[in-house]
Amino acid sequence: MNKQLLRLTEIAQKPQRTIIGLMSGTSLDGLDIAMCKFKWKKPQLLNFRTVEYSQDLRNRIRAVQSQMQVNLQEVCVLHTELAHLYADLVLESLEEWGVEAHQVDLIASHGQTIYHHPNKKMNSTLQIVDGDHIAEKTGIVTISDFRQKHVAKGGEGAPLAGIMDEALFRSETKHRLLLNLGGISNFTWLPSKESSEDIMTSDIGPANTLINEAMKKHFNKPFDENGKVASNGNVHSGLLKYLLLEPFFRKPFPKTTGQEDFNLDLVEELMTGFKIELEPEDLVATLTHLTVQSITRAFEEVIGTKPFEIFVSGGGVHNTTVMDGLKERIVNAEFKDFEESGITADSKEAVLMAFLANECVVGGEWELGKVSF
Repeated sequence: MNKQLLRLTEIAQKPQRTIIGLMSGTSLDGLDIAMCKFKWKKPQLLNFRTVEYSQDLRNRIRAVQSQMQVNLQEVCVLHTELAHLYADLVLESLEEWGVEAHQVDLIASHGQTIYHHPNKKMNSTLQIVDGDHIAEKTGIVTISDFRQKHVAKGGEGAPLAGIMDEALFRSETKHRLLLNLGGISNFTWLPSKESSEDIMTSDIGPANTLINEAMKKHFNKPFDENGKVASNGNVHSGLLKYLLLEPFFRKPFPKTTGQEDFNLDLVEELMTGFKIELEPEDLVATLTHLTVQSITRAFEEVIGTKPFEIFVSGGGVHNTTVMDGLKERIVNAEFKDFEESGITADSKEAVLMAFLANECVVGGEWELGKVSF
């Protein structure tokens, strides 16, 4: 047997596996690194850290992300350069945690999304960061390209969180919802097992991505810390209305989106077209309210007035203005502490990558959005 296949077989047969999940979302906050232990399919979070991207690296990624025309040489270079950075950060983390590389069974690397194109004629998605370079530099078996199989079998490749959400959070008697506030907001609706309703996972719209872009342009900051800028601004109801009329919001659930649909160029085109002038803090307040209102509307459509428990994860949980807005408007939800699950709100997406890698070696077929893969 090929020695690599033999190694995977040995890993799959172990009573427990140590897996490192790597995740960087479209908001470009940095790299999330989660080390997890798996006994069969249940993850135990052992260590977690986030390493921020430098501003120069953020700018280079933004220059090739969700663009109609890009410097192909730069895409190719970033594909390898980011892989070396990821590998270095894994090795640095292992040293910090007092763990030897040979004690880790797998690395699960999501990569960096450059373009996401859900289209009925030809669904496609592209994540860079080469897994082979990570594997060679760390000496650890690396699994990547998690979205491609779902796309190849007719799905949209996002969101993938529903796979882990169902396994870890579904209740016999309670309706639950998992909301992730990354660059894009997405949710997994988990009706109780005694219910006849179907599970649903879908994107909603922009969560942090527009806010972060506006903060970078007008305040030279990567994000709105605690939502302070938004809390000092006034919402422009006209711009908010025009943004909520964007075609994506009229599509039925489930659906998927990205910075291809929601970016600061779109916002500025609307402002120019409708002759809207805003102070920077008012723009941030309006974009923050867009996040809150799009989520609220989505839940009204999908869930209605049924009572449910909600667990919120992602960088947006630290935006007090967003969280207060959601709690004020979603009156039929009981907001739960995410750490009750044994996973932190910040680590969830990286843990998801580790979960998917574990499933790759020991799991069976999954169904996500009526696509089995």
